[in-house]
Amino acid sequence: MTPRELEQHHLDDTITQIRQEMKNLRAEEQQSTEKAQAQAKQASEINFRAGSDEALYETSLEIRQHENEMLIQKHQVQSQQKRLNTLAVMEPNPYFARIDFAEDDGPETLYIGIASLRDQAQETLIVDWRAPISNLYYEGELGQAYYESDEKHWVELLLKRQFKIEAGQIKSMVDTNEMIGDTMLLEVLDESSTTHMKNIVATIQKEQNKIIRDTTSKVMLIEGIAGSGKTSALLQRVAFLLYRNRKWLNAEEVLLFSPNRLFSDYISTVLPSLGESEIPTQTFQSYIQQLLPKMEIETEADLEATFLSGKENPVANFKHTARSLRAVDWYIQQIKEMGPLFADLKLDQNVVISKQQIRRWYQETNPQLAVYQRITMLQEKLLKKLAGLEKDEAKKDWVKDQVETLAMEIASEDKSFDGSEKSERKLRRRIAMQLVGQKFKKIRRQIRQFTFIQVKRQYLHFLETIGNERFLNGLAIDSELWQTEITETKRRLSLNQLSVADSTLFFYLMKQVRPVHIRQKARFIFIDEMQDFTPAQLGLLLHLYPRSNYTLCGDLNQRILGNQSILGSLSELFTQELTQIQLTTSYRSTAEITNFANELLSEDDQVNVTARTGGLPRLYQTTDVTTSIQQLQSVLKENSLRTAILTKTTEEAVALYERLIGDEVQLITSENLHMKKNQMIIPAYLAKGLEFDRVIVWDANAKNYQNEQDQLILYTLATRAMHELILFTNGTLSPLLANVPTVLYDTH
Repeated sequence: MTPRELEQHHLDDTITQIRQEMKNLRAEEQQSTEKAQAQAKQASEINFRAGSDEALYETSLEIRQHENEMLIQKHQVQSQQKRLNTLAVMEPNPYFARIDFAEDDGPETLYIGIASLRDQAQETLIVDWRAPISNLYYEGELGQAYYESDEKHWVELLLKRQFKIEAGQIKSMVDTNEMIGDTMLLEVLDESSTTHMKNIVATIQKEQNKIIRDTTSKVMLIEGIAGSGKTSALLQRVAFLLYRNRKWLNAEEVLLFSPNRLFSDYISTVLPSLGESEIPTQTFQSYIQQLLPKMEIETEADLEATFLSGKENPVANFKHTARSLRAVDWYIQQIKEMGPLFADLKLDQNVVISKQQIRRWYQETNPQLAVYQRITMLQEKLLKKLAGLEKDEAKKDWVKDQVETLAMEIASEDKSFDGSEKSERKLRRRIAMQLVGQKFKKIRRQIRQFTFIQVKRQYLHFLETIGNERFLNGLAIDSELWQTEITETKRRLSLNQLSVADSTLFFYLMKQVRPVHIRQKARFIFIDEMQDFTPAQLGLLLHLYPRSNYTLCGDLNQRILGNQSILGSLSELFTQELTQIQLTTSYRSTAEITNFANELLSEDDQVNVTARTGGLPRLYQTTDVTTSIQQLQSVLKENSLRTAILTKTTEEAVALYERLIGDEVQLITSENLHMKKNQMIIPAYLAKGLEFDRVIVWDANAKNYQNEQDQLILYTLATRAMHELILFTNGTLSPLLANVPTVLYDTH
């Protein structure tokens, strides 16, 4: 048999083993489910044994035991389901590589896949790509090599073989020496794009592998140019850390931020394709919305409209800075002695506890504590005072009258009521406390929810106060502009609305004037497209999760929404050492597309070109929209490539879609976020991080693209293309494109 035939035979045997394990697991899962159902039925049939404290204790113990058994059974079923999902992914493509090596025990062969597999004799058939020994495939060279597992293990690496397997058949196999072979990499890069990002475990490059397997960095910064695989490396790093720390790390303890919901949907299948649970990704807007559920936070579409209006807003710029957080810290110290702005606690418009009294009680708390800690002590005092008020209220005639009536009704209707004096006293006391509790219910809720603190007024007072302090020095903000913004913020707050910039500072302030419970736990935080994150937003996360591990990833050449660059603030925000890694090779686009896009960058920022080639970008220039539409329709009919028509604004996207209705084109907006069709129209702010076989940049004229920020947008749009890039311009060509050498594109 030839080497390929031998490998196919081994692959067939492996798939048989996978199917056998799936069959066994399904049988076990069925048994576990039936057992769980039986336990649930038994638990529901437990009768409370009243009559004595001992009998009640025994019943409670029995219920608790059943609950523990059901919880164990539930975890077992979940574990079986997760393994079944992993095996289902592995079945058509069990592994992607083979390594042969010699150690002290003699020669050994290992196959590498997305998860491990053993036969019935517990012999290893496949090792997980994240296992320490698998690093021989990613970084080892033939000859002397080592892998690390607590200590270095030296081996003689004899063979590195890569496979491309589809539907259980070997399509190609390549033996290679050093890093992942160029032949296999180019074959993968030549494939068509899909509606969801693919995992890259088979083609992880050396520089990406360093990112993925780094276990020592507390803070990692990945700077990667468009198409360098930075997001893929980030997601593979998530999977690696979940595997390495699986004894103590749950997927729920990982927080993953993405630039928009369309991108979140695009990357949603990567972790499941690696056998891990999906980690819900969030935008910062959606995250802060969860923290402030009663407020309406500005959306990505609102941000786009604000930014593309071209108007600089120095006040919003200030609110995005780390300096604005320091202003909040300073302000909190100023109000610490007097306390926050309190509200009267009222009942039917009558003041029950005045704000002046609340302030006096606040000032009696320990002045060495932080404001929010003093508020916790104040809350306890208020609840005690309320309990005293309720006790006094229970003695009033209206309560006695209602107790008398209700007690008689209950006694006559309740057959178990024994009529003894003791039982009657308990019943009357219970009814009285229920009546009084209902009357004071609103005040109790205000105290428990800390709504006796006027956070909205406090935030406005903060803005008024810092406007007179040093925090605005050196900024292009005069008192008139500052007051105008305060008036607008006040209007929004009256409607329970906040801009993204205000929402960050508002919550940061609120967290310091009253206790706030953060339900989302996060040991690891990953931020993709960090260039669209502001220093203030990152500062808030650091305040909420000071001990977390952070991985930041982005490309400063791809700022879509014009936020202040976060890079200059990292050293100020992080006290830990920063591990910085750069990815400078683009794997997404052909050499021709990369060369064209490079002309939109300065020489220092230009990227390395891959060996993959294709056709030159095309430029269609017309003088009227009708001709442009006709040419666009003609281009769309050329082939069946997955195509994105990218516009600068949502308004342009909608207008173009209305001209193309009936052409099987899908409009993607913030309200419609699933890419279903082969040809789509997408506004620039939603294109971040995506890739398509063919990209058509619509209306790249002088009106749309004229300044430095537009240049970064144009670069971002051009670098979404894998195989074909086409630009349409109606009217005068953008000056940003006028300087691109004509040898780099074809004109039509």
